[in-house]
Amino acid sequence: MLRKLVVFLILAAGSWTFAADHTSNITIMTQNMDDGTDQTYIVAASLGAISGFTIPDAVDLTYAELQASHLPIRDVALAAQIAQRKPDLVTLQEASLWRVGPTPDTATTVLYDQITNLLSALNNDGVPYDIVAVNAVNDVALAGNQVPALRFTDRDALLVRSDLRPPSFHLSDVHSNIFEASLPFPALGTQIAAGWIAADVHTGNQHFRLLTTHLLSPISGVPAATLVQVAQAQQLLNEVRNSAVPVVLCGDFNSDALQGGGLDSTPTAPLIQAAGYPEVWPVLHPASDKGQTWPLYLEDQFPPAPFFALSTPTERIDLFFTQGIQPVSIDRVLSPSLVAVPPFGSDHAGVIAVFQP
Repeated sequence: MLRKLVVFLILAAGSWTFAADHTSNITIMTQNMDDGTDQTYIVAASLGAISGFTIPDAVDLTYAELQASHLPIRDVALAAQIAQRKPDLVTLQEASLWRVGPTPDTATTVLYDQITNLLSALNNDGVPYDIVAVNAVNDVALAGNQVPALRFTDRDALLVRSDLRPPSFHLSDVHSNIFEASLPFPALGTQIAAGWIAADVHTGNQHFRLLTTHLLSPISGVPAATLVQVAQAQQLLNEVRNSAVPVVLCGDFNSDALQGGGLDSTPTAPLIQAAGYPEVWPVLHPASDKGQTWPLYLEDQFPPAPFFALSTPTERIDLFFTQGIQPVSIDRVLSPSLVAVPPFGSDHAGVIAVFQP
């Protein structure tokens, strides 16, 4: 299977323009939407971690988990929280597109499109948003035994509230990129990649550089995954090394800022801070308020257990880092769902931050 990397930039003439007067403060929300699976079955099968458990077996389980995940209902729950808070910009991770078909090459029928679902729900809530950029970082299609072939497109996105317009607010120099470092998965015939979206944010006569990312997740027993994540963070820092304007970095870094000893206690979060980009949460919250964002629930539970299990967050991996810009506030955003399991719109809490450029 050939690796397919597609970068979509929905951008007009190099500068996205947008309405109404805007105050000097900028509000940004970052939210991992949750793919509906942590891909544990696929990873385990591709690594040969379970005797006799094949990739088609893993596809069957993943498809069944998606059917039980209530993604459309949970997308509505996420939209409700965004509509309530009305951030100027929203950065999304795991804004997935799932498709099915008779074969991997013909898996083009949309099963779930989380960006479309979210935008539709926001419009229904009376707080519409526009797409600034969508970065499709991975595209993998695999055949199952009993189910149609399943195609997964992993996407990040940047949205802007539709009523924002120049001259009080606009974006420029928007682009998406794929990191040079990626993780080979020979059994899948692909590389697992990650990327970032960048934009210059202008409000009044002030502006700053925004970069949002979803770094590679560590994998138990695969130290190369952590090395790739660190290399991606280093490239991100290199992108803003000579920035003449303030910088905001945000997203799902898959690196526990609390360094609590779990799988996500990687060097990445400390590395970014050591480079001169303080993490915003501890600047504005006492040490006793740890601001854990993941996991609100667990996924990929093997049968006969249900696919999902309640959990208490233990890590802070959805993060904001800054340089040269004043943070005003930062808070977690929870999105209770209308279904009992999973009980939230995502297994990640969203994080919303206000800045004074």
